[in-house]
Amino acid sequence: MFWISLTFAADRPDVGPFDRFRVDIPNYPGAEASSELGSVLLAPPDDDVPFFVEEAPVPDGFVAEEAIEAIRIQPWFDAGVTGKGVRLAIFDVQWFGAMLVDEELGEVNTWDCQAHRSCAIPMDTLRPRYTFEEGSHGVACAEVVRDIAPGVELNLVRVNGQTTLENAAQWAADEGIDVVSMSMSFFNNSYYDGGGAINAAIDRMRRGGVLLVNSAGNYAEEHWDADFWDPDADGDHNFPWGTSSLPVYYGAGDATLYLSWDQFHSCGDTDLDAILYDSDGHILGRGDDVQDPEGKSCTPAERISATIPEKGWYYLKVLRKSGDPHVRFAVFAREGAVWKPTPGSVADPASSVSAWTVGAVRADGYLNNTAESFSSHGPTHGGVDKPNISGPDGLTSYTYGTVGFYGTSASTPAVAATVALVMEAHPGWTAFDAADWMEANALTDRSVWEPPDGELGAGKLRLPLPDAEGGGCQRGGGAALLLLGLVLPRRRPTALH
Repeated sequence: MFWISLTFAADRPDVGPFDRFRVDIPNYPGAEASSELGSVLLAPPDDDVPFFVEEAPVPDGFVAEEAIEAIRIQPWFDAGVTGKGVRLAIFDVQWFGAMLVDEELGEVNTWDCQAHRSCAIPMDTLRPRYTFEEGSHGVACAEVVRDIAPGVELNLVRVNGQTTLENAAQWAADEGIDVVSMSMSFFNNSYYDGGGAINAAIDRMRRGGVLLVNSAGNYAEEHWDADFWDPDADGDHNFPWGTSSLPVYYGAGDATLYLSWDQFHSCGDTDLDAILYDSDGHILGRGDDVQDPEGKSCTPAERISATIPEKGWYYLKVLRKSGDPHVRFAVFAREGAVWKPTPGSVADPASSVSAWTVGAVRADGYLNNTAESFSSHGPTHGGVDKPNISGPDGLTSYTYGTVGFYGTSASTPAVAATVALVMEAHPGWTAFDAADWMEANALTDRSVWEPPDGELGAGKLRLPLPDAEGGGCQRGGGAALLLLGLVLPRRRPTALH
Protein backbone atom coordinates (compact mmCIF):
# COMPACT_ATOMS: atom_id res chain seq x y z
CA MET A 1 0.00 0.00 0.00
CA PHE A 2 1.19 3.51 -0.82
CA TRP A 3 0.01 6.75 0.56
CA ILE A 4 -0.23 10.12 -1.15
CA SER A 5 -0.57 13.19 1.03
CA LEU A 6 -2.19 16.43 0.04
CA THR A 7 -1.82 19.58 2.13
CA PHE A 8 -2.19 23.27 1.47
CA ALA A 9 0.90 25.45 1.69
CA ALA A 10 0.33 29.17 1.17
CA ASP A 11 3.39 31.01 2.51
CA ARG A 12 4.27 27.95 4.57
CA PRO A 13 7.84 27.80 5.93
CA ASP A 14 8.09 24.01 5.82
CA VAL A 15 7.52 23.65 2.06
CA GLY A 16 10.27 21.33 0.92
CA PRO A 17 12.59 21.60 -2.09
CA PHE A 18 10.94 18.57 -3.75
CA ASP A 19 7.32 19.64 -3.27
CA ARG A 20 5.03 20.08 -6.26
CA PHE A 21 2.35 22.75 -6.32
CA ARG A 22 -1.18 22.25 -7.58
CA VAL A 23 -3.31 25.03 -9.07
CA ASP A 24 -6.87 24.30 -10.13
CA ILE A 25 -6.27 25.71 -13.61
CA PRO A 26 -5.64 23.42 -16.62
CA ASN A 27 -2.62 24.14 -18.85
CA TYR A 28 -1.12 26.66 -16.45
CA PRO A 29 2.08 28.20 -17.93
CA GLY A 30 5.15 26.16 -17.05
CA ALA A 31 3.13 23.23 -15.68
CA GLU A 32 4.95 19.96 -15.05
CA ALA A 33 1.71 18.06 -15.66
CA SER A 34 -1.89 19.04 -16.31
CA SER A 35 -5.36 17.51 -16.16
CA GLU A 36 -8.65 18.96 -17.29
CA LEU A 37 -9.13 20.23 -13.73
CA GLY A 38 -5.70 21.57 -12.77
CA SER A 39 -1.92 21.69 -13.16
CA VAL A 40 1.19 20.78 -11.15
CA LEU A 41 4.13 23.18 -10.90
CA LEU A 42 7.64 22.78 -9.51
CA ALA A 43 7.41 26.15 -7.74
CA PRO A 44 4.52 28.16 -6.30
CA PRO A 45 2.79 30.43 -8.85
CA ASP A 46 4.07 34.00 -8.97
CA ASP A 47 0.62 35.56 -9.08
CA ASP A 48 -2.22 35.39 -6.56
CA VAL A 49 -3.61 32.10 -7.86
CA PRO A 50 -4.58 29.77 -4.99
CA PHE A 51 -2.40 26.66 -4.76
CA PHE A 52 -1.67 23.70 -2.52
CA VAL A 53 1.14 21.18 -2.21
CA GLU A 54 0.71 17.88 -4.08
CA GLU A 55 3.21 15.79 -2.17
CA ALA A 56 5.15 12.75 -3.28
CA PRO A 57 3.84 9.21 -2.73
CA VAL A 58 5.82 7.10 -0.28
CA PRO A 59 5.71 3.31 0.28
CA ASP A 60 4.23 1.88 3.48
CA GLY A 61 7.30 -0.15 4.27
CA PHE A 62 6.14 -3.36 4.56
CA VAL A 63 5.05 -16.00 -7.98
CA ALA A 64 1.84 -15.34 -5.90
CA GLU A 65 1.44 -19.07 -5.28
CA GLU A 66 0.06 -18.34 -1.80
CA ALA A 67 -2.82 -16.32 -3.27
CA ILE A 68 -3.56 -19.02 -5.85
CA GLU A 69 -3.97 -21.53 -3.03
CA ALA A 70 -5.83 -19.23 -0.63
CA ILE A 71 -8.40 -18.04 -3.17
CA ARG A 72 -8.66 -21.52 -4.78
CA ILE A 73 -7.57 -20.43 -8.26
CA GLN A 74 -6.08 -23.74 -9.44
CA PRO A 75 -9.39 -25.44 -10.33
CA TRP A 76 -10.24 -22.44 -12.48
CA PHE A 77 -6.88 -22.74 -14.24
CA ASP A 78 -7.63 -26.42 -14.76
CA ALA A 79 -10.90 -25.39 -16.37
CA GLY A 80 -9.01 -23.05 -18.70
CA VAL A 81 -10.11 -19.76 -17.14
CA THR A 82 -7.30 -17.17 -17.24
CA GLY A 83 -9.00 -13.76 -17.46
CA LYS A 84 -8.87 -13.67 -21.23
CA GLY A 85 -10.78 -10.81 -22.82
CA VAL A 86 -10.69 -8.60 -19.71
CA ARG A 87 -8.89 -5.25 -19.73
CA LEU A 88 -7.19 -4.56 -16.41
CA ALA A 89 -5.07 -1.54 -15.45
CA ILE A 90 -2.77 -0.95 -12.50
CA PHE A 91 -2.45 2.63 -11.25
CA ASP A 92 0.81 3.09 -9.36
CA VAL A 93 3.64 5.49 -8.64
CA GLN A 94 6.67 3.16 -8.57
CA TRP A 95 7.49 1.63 -11.94
CA PHE A 96 11.09 2.79 -12.05
CA GLY A 97 13.03 0.57 -9.65
CA ALA A 98 13.02 -2.55 -11.82
CA MET A 99 13.00 -3.40 -15.48
CA LEU A 100 9.66 -4.54 -16.84
CA VAL A 101 11.02 -7.98 -17.69
CA ASP A 102 9.21 -9.59 -20.62
CA GLU A 103 9.46 -13.11 -19.27
CA GLU A 104 8.02 -12.00 -15.93
CA LEU A 105 5.03 -9.90 -17.00
CA GLY A 106 4.63 -10.97 -20.60
CA GLU A 107 3.04 -8.49 -22.97
CA VAL A 108 1.97 -5.25 -21.29
CA ASN A 109 0.88 -1.78 -22.33
CA THR A 110 2.24 1.26 -20.47
CA TRP A 111 0.63 4.67 -20.13
CA ASP A 112 2.18 7.85 -18.70
CA CYS A 113 -0.40 10.18 -17.15
CA GLN A 114 2.37 12.60 -16.12
CA ALA A 115 3.81 13.09 -19.59
CA HIS A 116 0.48 13.96 -21.20
CA ARG A 117 -3.11 14.46 -20.13
CA SER A 118 -4.23 11.70 -22.49
CA CYS A 119 -1.86 9.17 -20.79
CA ALA A 120 -1.11 7.99 -24.35
CA ILE A 121 2.68 8.28 -24.13
CA PRO A 122 4.35 5.01 -23.00
CA MET A 123 6.34 5.09 -19.77
CA ASP A 124 10.10 5.37 -20.03
CA THR A 125 10.98 3.31 -16.97
CA LEU A 126 14.68 4.04 -17.35
CA ARG A 127 14.20 7.74 -16.62
CA PRO A 128 12.20 8.47 -13.46
CA ARG A 129 11.27 12.15 -13.16
CA TYR A 130 11.19 12.19 -9.35
CA THR A 131 13.16 10.30 -6.72
CA PHE A 132 9.97 9.09 -5.02
CA GLU A 133 9.16 7.08 -8.17
CA GLU A 134 12.30 4.96 -7.88
CA GLY A 135 10.77 1.72 -6.62
CA SER A 136 9.14 -1.51 -7.71
CA HIS A 137 5.78 -1.45 -5.97
CA GLY A 138 3.79 -1.21 -9.21
CA VAL A 139 5.81 -4.02 -10.78
CA ALA A 140 5.09 -6.27 -7.78
CA CYS A 141 1.35 -5.57 -8.09
CA ALA A 142 1.54 -6.42 -11.80
CA GLU A 143 3.28 -9.72 -11.00
CA VAL A 144 0.43 -10.74 -8.71
CA VAL A 145 -2.14 -9.93 -11.38
CA ARG A 146 -0.25 -11.86 -14.04
CA ASP A 147 0.13 -14.90 -11.78
CA ILE A 148 -3.60 -15.07 -11.01
CA ALA A 149 -5.00 -13.91 -14.36
CA PRO A 150 -2.31 -14.73 -16.97
CA GLY A 151 -4.70 -14.17 -19.86
CA VAL A 152 -5.77 -10.66 -18.93
CA GLU A 153 -4.82 -7.59 -21.00
CA LEU A 154 -2.45 -5.81 -18.61
CA ASN A 155 -2.03 -2.01 -18.63
CA LEU A 156 0.52 -0.28 -16.39
CA VAL A 157 -0.33 3.35 -15.66
CA ARG A 158 1.84 6.03 -14.10
CA VAL A 159 -0.12 7.87 -11.39
CA ASN A 160 1.88 10.01 -8.97
CA GLY A 161 -0.59 12.50 -7.50
CA GLN A 162 -4.02 14.08 -7.75
CA THR A 163 -3.45 15.60 -11.18
CA THR A 164 -2.26 12.38 -12.78
CA LEU A 165 -5.05 10.43 -11.06
CA GLU A 166 -7.58 12.74 -12.71
CA ASN A 167 -5.95 12.00 -16.06
CA ALA A 168 -5.89 8.26 -15.38
CA ALA A 169 -9.54 8.16 -14.33
CA GLN A 170 -10.63 9.81 -17.56
CA TRP A 171 -8.31 7.59 -19.60
CA ALA A 172 -9.73 4.42 -18.02
CA ALA A 173 -13.29 5.46 -18.82
CA ASP A 174 -12.41 6.51 -22.39
CA GLU A 175 -10.41 3.32 -23.08
CA GLY A 176 -13.10 0.94 -21.87
CA ILE A 177 -10.97 -0.52 -19.06
CA ASP A 178 -12.92 -3.10 -17.04
CA VAL A 179 -10.96 -3.18 -13.78
CA VAL A 180 -8.40 -0.90 -12.14
CA SER A 181 -6.20 -2.13 -9.30
CA MET A 182 -4.74 0.64 -7.14
CA SER A 183 -2.81 0.18 -3.91
CA MET A 184 -2.43 3.82 -2.90
CA SER A 185 -4.04 6.25 -0.46
CA PHE A 186 -4.36 10.03 -0.24
CA PHE A 187 -4.33 12.02 2.99
CA ASN A 188 -5.68 15.47 3.96
CA ASN A 189 -7.71 15.76 0.76
CA SER A 190 -11.03 15.23 2.56
CA TYR A 191 -12.34 14.17 5.94
CA TYR A 192 -12.30 10.58 4.63
CA ASP A 193 -16.06 10.69 4.21
CA GLY A 194 -16.29 9.99 0.48
CA GLY A 195 -15.97 13.64 -0.55
CA GLY A 196 -13.14 15.65 -2.08
CA ALA A 197 -11.36 15.77 -5.42
CA ILE A 198 -9.76 12.33 -5.17
CA ASN A 199 -13.08 10.58 -4.67
CA ALA A 200 -14.64 12.71 -7.41
CA ALA A 201 -12.15 11.13 -9.83
CA ILE A 202 -13.20 7.67 -8.65
CA ASP A 203 -16.87 8.56 -9.10
CA ARG A 204 -16.02 9.53 -12.68
CA MET A 205 -14.51 6.11 -13.33
CA ARG A 206 -17.57 4.33 -11.96
CA ARG A 207 -19.87 6.40 -14.16
CA GLY A 208 -17.66 5.33 -17.06
CA GLY A 209 -18.18 1.65 -16.21
CA VAL A 210 -14.77 1.08 -14.58
CA LEU A 211 -14.49 -0.83 -11.30
CA LEU A 212 -11.76 0.50 -9.00
CA VAL A 213 -10.39 -2.20 -6.70
CA ASN A 214 -8.53 -0.17 -4.06
CA SER A 215 -6.51 -1.16 -1.02
CA ALA A 216 -8.09 -0.39 2.34
CA GLY A 217 -4.71 0.77 3.65
CA ASN A 218 -2.42 -0.41 6.43
CA TYR A 219 -3.38 2.24 8.98
CA ALA A 220 -5.56 0.48 11.58
CA GLU A 221 -2.94 1.07 14.29
CA GLU A 222 -2.16 4.63 13.19
CA HIS A 223 -5.60 6.28 13.38
CA TRP A 224 -7.40 8.18 16.12
CA ASP A 225 -10.48 10.43 15.89
CA ALA A 226 -12.88 12.20 18.25
CA ASP A 227 -15.02 15.27 18.79
CA PHE A 228 -12.89 18.15 20.04
CA TRP A 229 -13.37 18.32 23.81
CA ASP A 230 -12.00 21.06 26.03
CA PRO A 231 -13.90 21.05 29.36
CA ASP A 232 -11.32 23.23 31.13
CA ALA A 233 -11.30 25.79 28.27
CA ASP A 234 -7.49 25.90 28.04
CA GLY A 235 -7.48 25.36 24.26
CA ASP A 236 -6.12 21.78 24.37
CA HIS A 237 -8.17 18.72 23.44
CA ASN A 238 -8.66 16.44 26.44
CA PHE A 239 -8.25 12.75 25.66
CA PRO A 240 -10.37 10.07 27.39
CA TRP A 241 -7.50 8.90 29.59
CA GLY A 242 -7.34 12.26 31.37
CA THR A 243 -4.43 13.98 29.63
CA SER A 244 -4.12 16.56 26.86
CA SER A 245 -1.87 14.39 24.69
CA LEU A 246 -2.13 11.32 22.46
CA PRO A 247 0.76 8.86 22.94
CA VAL A 248 2.30 7.74 19.65
CA TYR A 249 4.95 5.02 19.40
CA TYR A 250 7.62 5.64 16.73
CA GLY A 251 10.77 3.95 15.61
CA ALA A 252 13.82 6.09 14.89
CA GLY A 253 13.78 7.97 11.59
CA ASP A 254 11.53 10.28 9.60
CA ALA A 255 7.82 10.37 10.42
CA THR A 256 4.80 12.25 9.13
CA LEU A 257 1.64 12.95 11.08
CA TYR A 258 -1.65 14.19 9.61
CA LEU A 259 -4.44 16.07 11.36
CA SER A 260 -7.69 16.99 9.62
CA TRP A 261 -11.14 18.04 10.75
CA ASP A 262 -14.64 17.99 9.33
CA GLN A 263 -14.84 21.48 7.83
CA PHE A 264 -13.83 20.86 4.23
CA HIS A 265 -17.01 22.64 3.18
CA SER A 266 -16.59 25.49 5.66
CA CYS A 267 -12.84 26.01 5.92
CA GLY A 268 -11.80 28.70 8.36
CA ASP A 269 -14.64 28.24 10.84
CA THR A 270 -12.14 26.53 13.15
CA ASP A 271 -8.34 26.62 13.25
CA LEU A 272 -6.62 23.65 14.92
CA ASP A 273 -2.89 23.17 15.44
CA ALA A 274 -0.88 20.01 16.15
CA ILE A 275 2.34 19.71 18.17
CA LEU A 276 4.51 16.59 18.57
CA TYR A 277 6.93 16.49 21.48
CA ASP A 278 9.07 14.02 23.43
CA SER A 279 8.79 12.90 27.05
CA ASP A 280 10.96 15.83 28.16
CA GLY A 281 8.68 18.36 26.51
CA HIS A 282 10.96 19.13 23.57
CA ILE A 283 8.99 19.93 20.42
CA LEU A 284 9.89 17.70 17.45
CA GLY A 285 7.46 19.20 14.97
CA ARG A 286 4.33 21.25 14.65
CA GLY A 287 1.55 21.99 12.18
CA ASP A 288 0.23 25.51 12.63
CA ASP A 289 -0.93 26.79 9.26
CA VAL A 290 -3.34 29.70 9.42
CA GLN A 291 -6.82 28.71 8.22
CA ASP A 292 -7.70 31.85 6.29
CA PRO A 293 -10.64 31.49 3.88
CA GLU A 294 -9.76 34.91 2.44
CA GLY A 295 -6.14 33.97 1.70
CA LYS A 296 -4.52 32.09 -1.18
CA SER A 297 -5.41 28.71 0.28
CA CYS A 298 -7.35 27.20 3.13
CA THR A 299 -7.80 23.61 4.20
CA PRO A 300 -8.88 22.12 7.55
CA ALA A 301 -5.71 20.06 7.89
CA GLU A 302 -2.22 20.14 9.33
CA ARG A 303 0.91 18.12 8.64
CA ILE A 304 3.85 17.46 10.93
CA SER A 305 7.15 16.22 9.50
CA ALA A 306 9.57 15.14 12.23
CA THR A 307 12.81 13.26 12.73
CA ILE A 308 12.40 10.75 15.56
CA PRO A 309 15.72 10.39 17.45
CA GLU A 310 15.05 6.94 18.94
CA LYS A 311 12.25 4.43 19.24
CA GLY A 312 9.78 5.05 22.00
CA TRP A 313 6.67 6.97 22.99
CA TYR A 314 6.06 10.53 21.83
CA TYR A 315 3.10 12.80 22.43
CA LEU A 316 0.71 14.74 20.23
CA LYS A 317 -1.27 17.76 21.34
CA VAL A 318 -4.26 19.07 19.38
CA LEU A 319 -5.01 22.71 20.10
CA ARG A 320 -7.81 25.04 19.05
CA LYS A 321 -6.27 28.31 17.93
CA SER A 322 -9.59 29.96 17.09
CA GLY A 323 -13.15 29.39 15.96
CA ASP A 324 -15.99 27.01 16.68
CA PRO A 325 -15.01 24.30 19.21
CA HIS A 326 -17.72 21.92 17.91
CA VAL A 327 -15.58 20.08 15.40
CA ARG A 328 -14.53 16.47 14.85
CA PHE A 329 -10.91 15.70 14.01
CA ALA A 330 -8.84 12.71 12.85
CA VAL A 331 -5.17 11.83 13.27
CA PHE A 332 -3.07 9.51 11.10
CA ALA A 333 0.33 8.92 12.71
CA ARG A 334 2.21 7.55 9.71
CA GLU A 335 5.08 5.19 10.50
CA GLY A 336 3.83 5.02 14.08
CA ALA A 337 1.19 3.45 16.32
CA VAL A 338 -1.25 5.47 18.41
CA TRP A 339 -2.46 4.63 21.88
CA LYS A 340 -5.87 2.90 21.71
CA PRO A 341 -6.52 3.38 17.97
CA THR A 342 -10.11 3.95 16.83
CA PRO A 343 -12.04 2.48 13.86
CA GLY A 344 -12.39 4.55 10.70
CA SER A 345 -8.79 4.17 9.51
CA VAL A 346 -9.72 4.11 5.79
CA ALA A 347 -8.21 7.00 3.78
CA ASP A 348 -9.07 8.17 0.24
CA PRO A 349 -10.13 6.76 -2.16
CA ALA A 350 -10.82 3.58 -0.21
CA SER A 351 -13.44 5.60 1.67
CA SER A 352 -15.39 6.21 -1.55
CA VAL A 353 -18.68 4.41 -2.13
CA SER A 354 -17.49 4.06 -5.74
CA ALA A 355 -14.40 2.07 -4.75
CA TRP A 356 -14.41 -1.67 -4.06
CA THR A 357 -12.13 -1.70 -1.03
CA VAL A 358 -9.91 -4.65 -0.08
CA GLY A 359 -8.58 -5.67 3.33
CA ALA A 360 -5.71 -8.07 4.02
CA VAL A 361 -5.55 -11.57 5.57
CA ARG A 362 -2.29 -13.51 5.92
CA ALA A 363 -2.15 -16.20 3.21
CA ASP A 364 -0.40 -18.71 5.48
CA GLY A 365 -3.35 -20.22 7.36
CA TYR A 366 -5.76 -18.10 5.31
CA LEU A 367 -8.91 -20.15 5.95
CA ASN A 368 -8.64 -19.69 9.71
CA ASN A 369 -7.02 -16.25 9.92
CA THR A 370 -8.68 -12.97 10.79
CA ALA A 371 -7.73 -9.62 9.28
CA GLU A 372 -4.14 -8.43 9.58
CA SER A 373 -3.78 -6.18 12.64
CA PHE A 374 -2.71 -3.26 10.45
CA SER A 375 -5.46 -3.66 7.81
CA SER A 376 -7.59 -0.51 7.75
CA HIS A 377 -11.30 -0.80 8.38
CA GLY A 378 -14.34 1.37 8.84
CA PRO A 379 -16.87 2.51 9.17
CA THR A 380 -15.49 5.49 7.29
CA HIS A 381 -15.97 9.00 8.59
CA GLY A 382 -18.96 9.09 6.24
CA GLY A 383 -20.50 6.05 7.96
CA VAL A 384 -19.80 3.55 5.14
CA ASP A 385 -18.76 0.00 6.01
CA LYS A 386 -15.28 -0.79 4.66
CA PRO A 387 -13.57 -2.90 3.46
CA ASN A 388 -15.96 -4.53 1.02
CA ILE A 389 -14.01 -7.80 0.88
CA SER A 390 -10.62 -9.16 1.98
CA GLY A 391 -7.88 -11.08 0.20
CA PRO A 392 -4.53 -12.74 0.93
CA ASP A 393 -1.21 -11.02 1.61
CA GLY A 394 2.20 -12.43 2.44
CA LEU A 395 2.80 -13.40 -1.18
CA THR A 396 5.80 -14.49 -3.19
CA SER A 397 6.83 -12.27 -6.09
CA TYR A 398 9.86 -11.81 -8.30
CA THR A 399 10.25 -8.26 -6.98
CA TYR A 400 9.91 -8.88 -3.23
CA GLY A 401 11.05 -12.48 -3.04
CA THR A 402 9.60 -15.46 -1.19
CA VAL A 403 6.63 -14.52 0.96
CA GLY A 404 7.76 -10.92 0.93
CA PHE A 405 4.76 -8.94 -0.37
CA TYR A 406 2.55 -7.86 2.53
CA GLY A 407 -0.27 -5.49 3.29
CA THR A 408 -3.35 -4.45 1.40
CA SER A 409 -0.99 -3.58 -1.45
CA ALA A 410 -0.63 -7.32 -2.05
CA SER A 411 -4.22 -8.40 -1.42
CA THR A 412 -5.66 -5.78 -3.77
CA PRO A 413 -4.13 -6.98 -7.08
CA ALA A 414 -4.99 -10.55 -6.07
CA VAL A 415 -8.65 -9.59 -5.72
CA ALA A 416 -8.63 -7.46 -8.89
CA ALA A 417 -7.16 -10.32 -10.92
CA THR A 418 -9.84 -12.67 -9.61
CA VAL A 419 -12.49 -10.27 -10.93
CA ALA A 420 -11.06 -10.92 -14.40
CA LEU A 421 -11.39 -14.69 -13.96
CA VAL A 422 -15.03 -14.39 -12.90
CA MET A 423 -15.79 -12.07 -15.82
CA GLU A 424 -14.35 -14.51 -18.36
CA ALA A 425 -16.31 -17.39 -16.86
CA HIS A 426 -19.55 -15.39 -17.02
CA PRO A 427 -19.73 -13.81 -20.48
CA GLY A 428 -21.72 -10.61 -20.40
CA TRP A 429 -20.99 -9.85 -16.78
CA THR A 430 -19.47 -6.47 -15.90
CA ALA A 431 -16.73 -6.10 -13.30
CA PHE A 432 -19.41 -4.84 -10.90
CA ASP A 433 -21.44 -8.02 -11.45
CA ALA A 434 -18.33 -10.07 -10.71
CA ALA A 435 -17.62 -8.08 -7.54
CA ASP A 436 -21.17 -8.63 -6.27
CA TRP A 437 -20.87 -12.36 -6.96
CA MET A 438 -17.51 -12.56 -5.21
CA GLU A 439 -18.95 -10.87 -2.13
CA ALA A 440 -21.86 -13.32 -2.12
CA ASN A 441 -19.41 -16.23 -2.24
CA ALA A 442 -16.92 -14.86 0.28
CA LEU A 443 -15.78 -17.10 3.13
CA THR A 444 -17.47 -15.99 6.34
CA ASP A 445 -18.89 -17.30 9.57
CA ARG A 446 -21.72 -14.75 9.48
CA SER A 447 -25.30 -15.71 8.87
CA VAL A 448 -26.74 -14.20 5.71
CA TRP A 449 -28.89 -11.75 7.68
CA GLU A 450 -26.01 -10.38 9.73
CA PRO A 451 -24.22 -7.13 8.74
CA PRO A 452 -20.75 -7.25 7.15
CA ASP A 453 -17.74 -7.94 9.33
CA GLY A 454 -16.16 -4.65 10.41
CA GLU A 455 -12.64 -5.81 9.53
CA LEU A 456 -13.18 -8.33 6.70
CA GLY A 457 -16.17 -6.82 4.91
CA ALA A 458 -18.25 -9.51 3.19
CA GLY A 459 -15.54 -12.00 4.15
CA LYS A 460 -12.39 -13.56 2.71
CA LEU A 461 -12.29 -14.01 -1.05
CA ARG A 462 -12.64 -17.72 -1.79
CA LEU A 463 -13.85 -19.08 -5.13
CA PRO A 464 -16.26 -21.99 -5.38
CA LEU A 465 -15.18 -25.00 -7.40
CA PRO A 466 -16.10 -24.63 -11.06
CA ASP A 467 -18.95 -27.07 -11.67
CA ALA A 468 -20.40 -27.47 -15.14
CA GLU A 469 -23.48 -29.09 -13.63
CA GLY A 470 -24.05 -26.23 -11.20
CA GLY A 471 -24.24 -28.61 -8.28
CA GLY A 472 -21.59 -27.06 -6.05
CA CYS A 473 -22.12 -24.85 -3.04
CA GLN A 474 -20.14 -22.29 -1.10
CA ARG A 475 -20.00 -21.39 2.56
CA GLY A 476 -20.76 -17.73 1.89
CA GLY A 477 -24.24 -18.56 0.60
CA GLY A 478 -23.66 -17.71 -3.07
CA ALA A 479 -24.29 -19.90 -6.09
CA ALA A 480 -21.61 -22.13 -7.56
CA LEU A 481 -19.83 -21.06 -10.73
CA LEU A 482 -21.70 -22.15 -13.84
CA LEU A 483 -19.52 -22.50 -16.92
CA LEU A 484 -22.33 -22.68 -19.44
CA GLY A 485 -21.58 -23.73 -23.00
CA LEU A 486 -17.80 -23.64 -22.56
CA VAL A 487 -15.51 -26.44 -23.69
CA LEU A 488 -12.44 -25.84 -21.57
CA PRO A 489 -9.11 -27.67 -21.60
CA ARG A 490 -8.10 -28.99 -18.21
CA ARG A 491 -4.63 -27.55 -17.82
CA ARG A 492 -2.77 -24.96 -15.80
CA PRO A 493 -1.43 -21.99 -17.77
CA THR A 494 2.27 -21.99 -18.60
CA ALA A 495 4.28 -20.59 -15.71
CA LEU A 496 5.37 -17.01 -16.28
CA HIS A 497 8.41 -16.96 -13.99
